[in-house]
Amino acid sequence: MADNYLENKMEALRQGPKIIKRPSVSVEGLLKSLQGQDQEHKGTVMSAQLEAIARAARLLEVAESFRFELTDDSILLLGPTSPRKRLIEAGEILMAMRLKAAELHLCSAVEIRPESTSAANPLIATLKVWK
Repeated sequence: MADNYLENKMEALRQGPKIIKRPSVSVEGLLKSLQGQDQEHKGTVMSAQLEAIARAARLLEVAESFRFELTDDSILLLGPTSPRKRLIEAGEILMAMRLKAAELHLCSAVEIRPESTSAANPLIATLKVWK
């Protein structure tokens, strides 16, 4: 009886713990959720969600020369003073932010302003986020 007990315990240890795999969200699923967003504001967004969106955008290498300012329901993207490649890089950053918002089940819209409001901190775009 003791031998059988030890054999069963050793077999259980060799098999290891049960691993539950959950499917991750695919890029196609995120892009489809971007298409189906409505313009109705059903709720406010928490500041932690806005920070998570900005943090995801900062992972991009091109985001080093950009600044992010968080407001109540949007993220302002402030760009470098040099206009060269600025809109292309801003587009990459904005797409990353919109995909992160879709992953968090939030709606988002982008307003791009190629003309800067001031020379020191040119406002390139505003990402509005809502539930």
